[in-house]
Order: sequence, then C-alpha cells, then structure tokens
Amino acid sequence: MDQATLEVRNRPNVNDKAAIELVNILYGFKVISIRELNGYDDKNLRIKCLEEDFDNPHVESVEKDGYVLKIMNSLDSKNISLVEGQNAMMLYLHQQSVSCPIPVMNSKGSYYSLEDLGEGKNNKNVIRLLVYRPGEILYNLEPSDALLRDVGRFSADLDEKLKGFSNSSLKSRDFIWMLFSIPKLRDYTYVIKDHRDRILVEKVIVRFETSVLDNIDHFEMGMIHGDINEQNLLVDSDHQTISGIIDFGDSQYSCLIFELIIALCYMIIQVKDIERGRHVIHGYLSVKKITELERKILKIGVCARLCQSLVMGAYSHLNNPKNDYVIVTAANGWKILRELWIMDEEAVFKMWGI
Repeated sequence: MDQATLEVRNRPNVNDKAAIELVNILYGFKVISIRELNGYDDKNLRIKCLEEDFDNPHVESVEKDGYVLKIMNSLDSKNISLVEGQNAMMLYLHQQSVSCPIPVMNSKGSYYSLEDLGEGKNNKNVIRLLVYRPGEILYNLEPSDALLRDVGRFSADLDEKLKGFSNSSLKSRDFIWMLFSIPKLRDYTYVIKDHRDRILVEKVIVRFETSVLDNIDHFEMGMIHGDINEQNLLVDSDHQTISGIIDFGDSQYSCLIFELIIALCYMIIQVKDIERGRHVIHGYLSVKKITELERKILKIGVCARLCQSLVMGAYSHLNNPKNDYVIVTAANGWKILRELWIMDEEAVFKMWGI
C-alpha cells in the first residue's frame, strides 16, 4: 500500500476556551476547571462544573468528581453506529456494577452530538461528555504481584459480564488495533528504523498468521474491551485491586483469549519483567479456564501485540510528533519483544506456570 493512502487520525485541535463553550452550549454546564488528559487519537479533557447552576432537563445533578469531555477524531466520527455501540457497552457494564465512564445526555437528550470544529473538508467531530471515574491510574504505580493477579481476574470477570451484551456495530467492527489485523502491520513497518527489528516484526506476523489466524474457528468469541492496559485501569486506594476501567475506544467482538493476551502484554511492559506475567495469567484462571490451544498462543499473542503497539505507536508519532503518549510502549517494548521472541515456548509456559 502506498504510504500516502494510509488513514491518519489527527487529534482534534481544540483550545480550552472553545471546549468550555462546547460544554456550556451542548450540556448547559458552567465549567470551573479544565485540564487535558492523555489521548491516542482523541482529545480528552477533565472538567469540573458548578454543581448548583446548570441548564439541562436530562440531568438531575452535576457530578461532584466532574466529567471527561471526549472530542473524537474526525475519521472515527464518521462511524456513528460505533459511537452508539461504545456508549451502550459502558451503560451496560455500569448496570453490572463495573466502575467505568458513562455518557451524559446533552440538552437535546442525546448521548453525543456531531459538531463542526473547523477542520474543513466537511469533517465533523463527535462530542461526548462522560462521567469521570476517580482512581489512581495503574501506569503511575509499581504493581505488586497481588495487583497483577487482580488485573487478570478483572479482565476475565469483565468478559464474563459482557456475555450478556450484544451490539451489531461492535460485532462487525474491523480496525487496525484488532489482533485480527496483525497482517495489516506490513503496510506500516516502513516506520521502523532498525532493519533487524523490521525482520523480527515480519517473523512475528507470519507466526501469528499460522498459529492463531489459521485456527481462528477454534477460539471462543465474544465482546471484549480490547485495550486493557496500564493507562486504562484504575486502582483502589490499597493499590492491590482494580477499581475500574476507562477508554472503550477499542471495544469489539473478538476472541476472548485476546483480552488476556492484551492485558498480559501491557502488564509485562509495566513491570519490565516477562516472568511476572504469571500473576496476570493466574488471576485470569481463577475466574475462567483456557483451552490447550489458547494456552499455546499466549506467547505469540503477546509478541504480536507488542509489535502492533510498537509499529502503530511509531506511525502515529510520525504523523503527530507532539503526542508522546503514543510511544509510551517503545520505552521498554522493543527490549521485551526481542527477549521474549527468542525464548523457548515451553520454557515460557513453565515460567508462567501454565
């Protein structure tokens, strides 16, 4: 594929003043504080509003902990059914007592609106206001073994709860961050500067195709969050348990084992220790069993997700060089990938206690 034809998701360029006006016009809230949060392709702003002075017939009271104003990039904003699917998943999980952001109705009684923010070319951006969920982001901690186990437990429990949820737009979703899309990484590997790393990524892609994609019919399918990582998990004050989850931008219908693979990958990166991944797996197994075939793809799955995060992170940074959030994985990711790839599979499984 020609490099020029690849889709670019530029983060919306909205200043604080414009964001405050959007909240007032769309939601009838008066903003008293605003600060930017991390975001990959979207603009995320933490806001607090006056609790006693608002004009929105669909809201009973203003949230004390505030909100996240989420301004979606114009490319993803073209898929309204996807936005509705993500909203539906968050609202469903909230009903299942999972702490996660939930959308707030605007003054017109809708959970989102499509606004022209002056990006040109008839581009519009989806605007949502989500209830802010307080808690320490796991990224800021050095996770204990107990916390890693709870990441695994939480991941399995989340997917068990999602068995009662279905959505047609999420079920038919196809995008670059799905593990199903690993072969598409070949279109982006030109961003990898080191020739040996490019060869390594190609080897991982081939192995993933033969070991995973060729056996796809043998894996249990269902709805998953799709991006359980150190930036998206909230930790309780005891630093031993997961208290909530945020960012449903990658929610999808996929292989359930992919949820464990993704969580395992990012926890290994967070602790910089492949062996300690065993605690994530054991926590997952305390809730949900895995098949022999699922066990066998854990190593290649983690390698594939590492490649996906490293390659797409480098590609996004090339197009948005001011957004260093997209290359967080690179700090430890390449080292872990090189180390894990050459390890004997059975030795890895023994190390992980499976």
